[in-house]
Amino acid sequence: MNRPFPPSIAFRKAWLAGFLLLAASPVRAGLTAGQLIDQVGISQADVARLQKGEIVSYSVVETGSKSLATGIAMYLKTAPARIVEVVRRGELAARDPDVTARGVVPSGAGVEAFAKFAYGRAQVDEARDLLNVRPGSGFNLSAEEIAGFAALKASLASDDDETVAEAVSRQYRSVLAARLRAYRSKGLAGMAAYERGDGDKADPAAELTDAIRASKLLGDRFPGLQKALLGYPAEMPAGAEDSFIWLNRMVQGRPTPILVHRIIHAGNDGALLLQSAFYVGHSYDVSQTLAGTVPYLDGALVFYSVRSSTDQVTGLGEALKHSIGRGQMEKEMIEKFRALKASVKG
Repeated sequence: MNRPFPPSIAFRKAWLAGFLLLAASPVRAGLTAGQLIDQVGISQADVARLQKGEIVSYSVVETGSKSLATGIAMYLKTAPARIVEVVRRGELAARDPDVTARGVVPSGAGVEAFAKFAYGRAQVDEARDLLNVRPGSGFNLSAEEIAGFAALKASLASDDDETVAEAVSRQYRSVLAARLRAYRSKGLAGMAAYERGDGDKADPAAELTDAIRASKLLGDRFPGLQKALLGYPAEMPAGAEDSFIWLNRMVQGRPTPILVHRIIHAGNDGALLLQSAFYVGHSYDVSQTLAGTVPYLDGALVFYSVRSSTDQVTGLGEALKHSIGRGQMEKEMIEKFRALKASVKG
């Protein structure tokens, strides 16, 4: 079943998850606020606005018709460590209410790491859609994964809601475990294409590769981190730590499994987070996040940029769809920054 969605909903939720992960882990940024301002292209007029405490946006290069990207920045008269403290102590109303389950996937873990991912009785319609899934844009699944759900349907002895929800949950946990295992083993090369029907496929690996390569901030200032993302599972550069998490997030009323590869570069003078959502169950294909906080004047400069790939901004009226999508993304991101500012002052 194909269900249109406002792109900004998915991206807003991706933003919140990224910011929470950032704020929970202080990391060495490796550049000054001035260098950052120049690198991302914040104008002098916007620098003046930043210093007055306003939130400003900056352009982020989009990599094609499916790409939607933007960035925002804010100056807070507090140390980066205080931003970390605010989130750690729960002072921000920052716990995403749409995340129904989450977990860290340790090295070597299998399907058991996804034990808390499940469709409940309230989501049985979603489970039934998966049981009857066909190639298309309603779900991001490979041909093999679609065949797996078809085989599951044929094997079910009962069609009651509880049986369907439990069986589909088990099957999807296997999909997530296999997707994560393939990425851990082969990186971008291990990402299976999504079947769209009529011979069409979406290539999340190519879309994520384009997003990573498009970041001049990464390429110019952190080439080792960029290389590590593109070449994973190559060794991380010194000072960088990577981990994997999974989320079950409600997007337009639909449970959405998301697999995330996170890289953090640590220190006491700031924070840098790289986050690749390399598998998303529906609505958008992939996303690439670059976020951080560095000392600035007598406080901290907080910045965040995201590139996401979605079919929802292509086709007739593409330019308008992109403009509306970016505007919605910025508006929602700004609301979160305002909440952070209020919590820091409080």
